[in-house]
Amino acid sequence: TALDGAAASAERIRAAVAGCACAALPAGQRVTVTIGVATIAAGEDSAALLARADECLYRGKAAGRNRVVAVG
Repeated sequence: TALDGAAASAERIRAAVAGCACAALPAGQRVTVTIGVATIAAGEDSAALLARADECLYRGKAAGRNRVVAVG
């Protein structure tokens, strides 16, 4: 589905960022990302879509960060 593809793409981005070393950071620290993913529902406007994706982002942060959270 579109959600599965979007979540898979977000996971590839998350993994790539997590795997990069950043010379500007102190030893042992890494950059991570949390990504919220949502697909638009029938009749939904862009503001509602972004609100659902934002909710996924905050759920991911609350669950420990460095993850992808998706909702259809």
